[in-house]
Amino acid sequence: MAFWSGKKKKQQEEEELRKDAEKTFGKIRKQKLALQKKKQEQAQQKETEENSNPLEKYRTEIVKPVYKNDQKRYVTECCQAIGEADLQIEKIRGEYQKVTDHLLDIQKMERMEKEDHKALLESAKNIVKLTKERSQYKERHLSISDSVIRRFELYDEELVDAIKKMYASEEYQKAIDGDMEKLREEKKKLRQEKKEIVEKQNALKSIAKVFVFLVFSLFVLFLVIYYIMGIDMTYPYLGTILFAAVVSTLLFVESNRNRRDMIIAERKTDKAVSLLNQVKIKCVNNLNLLDYNKEKFGVKDAADFEHLWNEYCKAKEYERKFRENTEQLDYYTNELLTILKEHGIQDREIWVGQAPAIVDSREMVEIRHELNTQRQKLRDQIAYNEDMKREFVHGIDELIRENPENKQELLDIVEKFSVSN
Repeated sequence: MAFWSGKKKKQQEEEELRKDAEKTFGKIRKQKLALQKKKQEQAQQKETEENSNPLEKYRTEIVKPVYKNDQKRYVTECCQAIGEADLQIEKIRGEYQKVTDHLLDIQKMERMEKEDHKALLESAKNIVKLTKERSQYKERHLSISDSVIRRFELYDEELVDAIKKMYASEEYQKAIDGDMEKLREEKKKLRQEKKEIVEKQNALKSIAKVFVFLVFSLFVLFLVIYYIMGIDMTYPYLGTILFAAVVSTLLFVESNRNRRDMIIAERKTDKAVSLLNQVKIKCVNNLNLLDYNKEKFGVKDAADFEHLWNEYCKAKEYERKFRENTEQLDYYTNELLTILKEHGIQDREIWVGQAPAIVDSREMVEIRHELNTQRQKLRDQIAYNEDMKREFVHGIDELIRENPENKQELLDIVEKFSVSN
């Protein structure tokens, strides 16, 4: 029992320790989250302050030098900073005037009389339209290089005939190749016939040899029978002679036929070879002509030639339209500039690029908004530099007031910079 009660007590202690640890970790976690939230709020606040006045973090600090040389250097630096601020203000005011003139130009265009405004709008619409077409012409997608275009321009008048001739040459080449193939087959066939005739003639020779041996053997046999047995062999002799005559005649006729067939086959072979030679000459001449024209026009074959010619025609059409587009664009641009000049628009050239804004009032509103934003930023820059000037002037005045013993020397430095500026 003591063991179980001790074990239970130990478990209770562990449970209490775990709960305490969870409470402690919970508090730490909450503190961390609160700290992170505070940092985020501070960062957002800092960002808001910087966005509201982005130049605030670059504001200069006023120093108060004690020693005479440091005071002189400080006054010199302040005068230089004032001069730089004046220079920046002058530049910014020039830019501010340009922006203001641009806004005034918009007002002048909006106050044009109805007919003048209609003419202005018409010119701007044509400029926008022609500019879009011009972009399309520039972004043409043709599978022909400039080098091929320049080459085709040299033979512009003969391109169509050259394509027709190349197609005809390719068709003629196919016909020549067909004739050559037929003649080769004919020559091969004739050579096979000559081989068969030679084999027949050799077979006839072999038959003739066997036949002569057979007749001679019969004569010997008949002679032996006659002397040994005394039998009259006149009729066998006559029969053998008659058989020999018939067979010899047949062999002779067949041999003459083979010789005649051989002569005919040789004549046909010679004719086939002669025709083949003629076709080969035509083939070489036609191939040379094809190769020359391919090299001349820089093409692979007639189909490629026709494809490039079509692309060439498209390119020439693009060039023609591009020239017409340029002429029309120049005309309407001059017309637009003339209308703007008549109504006292200061910066006329810029409205050629901003013609879409003349056509679309929404874009004009955007431009006016951008210009107003620019003017506000320029005013902020002028105000910043004016503030800096005042701070530096105030710093010099304070320094002179607090150090009257060096007043004259410090005023001399200020006067020197005033005269130079």
